[in-house]
Amino acid sequence: MKILHITNRLVTATLAAIMLIGQCSVSVLASSTNAASADEAIASDSDSESDFDGYATAPDIVSDSAIVMDAYTGQILYAKDAFSTRYPASITKIMTGLIALENGDLNSTVTFSEDAIWGIERDSTHIALDVGEQLTLEQALYATLVVSANEAAWGVAEHIAGSLSSFCDMMNAKAAELGCTNTHFVNANGLHSDDHYTCAYDIALIAREAIKNAKFVEITSTTYYEIPPTNLQPETRYLYQDNKLIKENSDYYYPYCIGGKTGYTDQAGGTLVSWAKKGDRTLICVTLHASPARNTYTDSIALFDYCFDNFSYQRPFTAFKFSEEDIAAAEGFLNDYYNGHNAGKLTLAADIKGIGMYAKSDPASLTTKLNFATDNIEENILGSVSIMIDDYEVMSVPLFFWGYEYISNEPPTIEVIAPDFNSGHESSDFPWWIATAIILLLAVTIISIRRIYILTHKK
Repeated sequence: MKILHITNRLVTATLAAIMLIGQCSVSVLASSTNAASADEAIASDSDSESDFDGYATAPDIVSDSAIVMDAYTGQILYAKDAFSTRYPASITKIMTGLIALENGDLNSTVTFSEDAIWGIERDSTHIALDVGEQLTLEQALYATLVVSANEAAWGVAEHIAGSLSSFCDMMNAKAAELGCTNTHFVNANGLHSDDHYTCAYDIALIAREAIKNAKFVEITSTTYYEIPPTNLQPETRYLYQDNKLIKENSDYYYPYCIGGKTGYTDQAGGTLVSWAKKGDRTLICVTLHASPARNTYTDSIALFDYCFDNFSYQRPFTAFKFSEEDIAAAEGFLNDYYNGHNAGKLTLAADIKGIGMYAKSDPASLTTKLNFATDNIEENILGSVSIMIDDYEVMSVPLFFWGYEYISNEPPTIEVIAPDFNSGHESSDFPWWIATAIILLLAVTIISIRRIYILTHKK
């Protein structure tokens, strides 16, 4: 019995040791995953100053839609119903000229098709071109942009794209590229179609792009042009500018105007896009749906004068500094985005060389607004900083950041690996096959001892 008692104690101790070894291996794995927390970031103390004036009272105008845009910055200085769709009439030809200049050879020959000649309304503007008549692309563009010849615009479109419909596809693609969202072209000359429309803002975007082209500016500033005899026309054609803002003998002459394009249909009313330069400022003015049409001129002059008299270029960020509240707000945004907290020192920056155009009279509070966004966060851009006057954004520059060292708020993951008794594979944490072998060995030993004990006592 003594031998049996000793044997049973030995088995119990062995099993206890095996379980203790297993428990120790799991505890070590859990403790190795603990992480330490970091210090909080320290935001710098700074002030934001502004000393800019607000807007003067804008003039009353007749045109139903209008806009004035700064050609350099793209800022809107004035707007009236600028995003409502309107019929453009012949100011469509600004896009026609832009596409042709970007894709054509001015010395190439345009041969006018039957569609180009007879596809336009006979009482619309034209220069009496004939089927099969040939002009250079340059001559055709002068006819299109100086006197608004509708058959010339159609012929330019076919010459550039092979067909009018393909050219309209190019026009619409270019409009989308420039950011136009309320524009759709179905022809190159602007003759009326219910599916042919734009808005003041979109046309300003198109004009802003067009006047970057020196040849376009040259053509649209021309007051007189001659087309020499052609293969079908023995006489010289004399072209006189339609835009009265640049004609010195006109009642509507505006000395600062350097170009533009007029338009009119019964449905569109009077339309006009013009650009004027005074000192270091070049402005684009769009007036749409004016009745009578001459009001496009008086409206444009009034708007040019208003903007030139009241707006100038300034650098609002020269003395700008981010406040402690700005930095705290940015850090909070980053913390939420990363689901963590900052272990570094966050720094914000904006382009202090950014130029904006601001009003010079009628004081109004100028403020800054931080617009947090994550679109370019991998490039250390946290959105933008806007200059606001009376809740109206007049300028925006990228908001840069650095020094944010992210520490996750997620609790550490504790991975507990339990032994797999159902698997025939070895466990990586403890060699259970050894324990099994020991148990079997002990069992065999106990059985052997018991057999010896029984045999011994029988004798």
